[in-house]
Amino acid sequence: MKSVVLLALVFSFYIIHVLSDVNLERKKLKQSTPCYDELDDPYIQFATKTGYRVNQNKDDDEIKYKGCSAKQFWLMSRHGTRNTGTKDMIKMKTELPLIFRNTKVNHKAGRGSLCDDDIKNLEDWEFLANVTEDKYLVTEGFHELKGLGKRFQKRFSTLLSRPFVNESYVFQFTDSERTDVSAQAFAQGMFGRRDSSNVYMKKSSKPDYLLRFYKTCDKWLKEVDENSTAIIEKKMYEKSPEFLGMIKSVSDRMGFTSSLKLEEVDLMYSMCSFDKAWRPKDLSPWCAVFNEDDLQILEYREDLEYFYEDGYGYQINYEQACAPLKNIFENFRKTVSEESSVSQPKGFFYFTHSGTILKVLARIGLYKDKVRPTHSNRLEQMNRAWRTSRIDSFASNIAFVLFKCADDYRVTAFIQERPVRLPGCSDDFCHFREFVDQYGSLVSKCSIDDICRV
Repeated sequence: MKSVVLLALVFSFYIIHVLSDVNLERKKLKQSTPCYDELDDPYIQFATKTGYRVNQNKDDDEIKYKGCSAKQFWLMSRHGTRNTGTKDMIKMKTELPLIFRNTKVNHKAGRGSLCDDDIKNLEDWEFLANVTEDKYLVTEGFHELKGLGKRFQKRFSTLLSRPFVNESYVFQFTDSERTDVSAQAFAQGMFGRRDSSNVYMKKSSKPDYLLRFYKTCDKWLKEVDENSTAIIEKKMYEKSPEFLGMIKSVSDRMGFTSSLKLEEVDLMYSMCSFDKAWRPKDLSPWCAVFNEDDLQILEYREDLEYFYEDGYGYQINYEQACAPLKNIFENFRKTVSEESSVSQPKGFFYFTHSGTILKVLARIGLYKDKVRPTHSNRLEQMNRAWRTSRIDSFASNIAFVLFKCADDYRVTAFIQERPVRLPGCSDDFCHFREFVDQYGSLVSKCSIDDICRV
């Protein structure tokens, strides 16, 4: 009997020792993992939900070329940071507190590697957006576009001169609140609050062949939008060991003994990215549940989706995007040839959506990688050009400026307010004849009816 009691005592001490070691290891893990608010340089590239401050060019010095003067300005911009959809906001508001409640239980039980500050920040988190404002532009989005207009006006102050005169400019936006208010914000930045109230803003009619051409392109709708094969790479990636490992990484960090559902991870990721876009000076507590590798994996999944639905993945994606290019080409050509007795507008400003921006970038021929992204080659794509965090954040913009020089007309293209070299051009300051040689045939064949016919 004594030997049994002794054996039981030894076993008890052994269990206590093992549990003590386990708790010590857990404590060491938490201590070795920095709190999210202690990170010096947190990862903030969230694909198409990235705020524009990440990409904006703060250098607003006047742009001059010796012997040249700017004659015409053309811009197409995505709307600024917006709310997510009402259904998603309701999920965020109701389901995220439940996920946190379980995470807090895990933390108290010594599971997971979130630090005390991470837990406290999540506990203090509140969902502040108005769920009835479905995809409305938010305050930060207004500031993004206002700042964009102000900086471009400073760079081209002679051409984009104040006070505002309606005959000199064309403003157009799609049939949506977020592009309407974005256009107003841009005008306010460019011309000042008083003059901007006099700007005539044209709302696109439906169907919108210039700013939302894909919505009525039957071939694209059939071959891409309604075709499950178009997102097969994304779906295959979601089943890959790397992606499933990411879900386990997040689950472990939050102290769950079994993996979270993809829908739960998506909801937290969405909240992390929108929180950061809405309030760029603050850190989102929900970003603490991800490490940098997790965020890069989630970013890549979105890049796969947008590559095949809006980019080089299908030929129809960019073939249908010739109308904006034709608009640039024809307006510049009128100015160059001076064929009209009526003076041409000095500026064209269009406000649209992610799907348009990406398709136009592909039509222009920019950001095309040598190797297509797939579900199995993310590590080879770490330096990819097709990265929506950089080319399609909120308020992403494409601008073309026509210059008249002593010897020739020139064209400069700007992406996110920075000059880029166009395909077929010898440098950033492209000869107009090079511009015509590169894009003239695309423009001449731009028949949306023919391109989109099934």
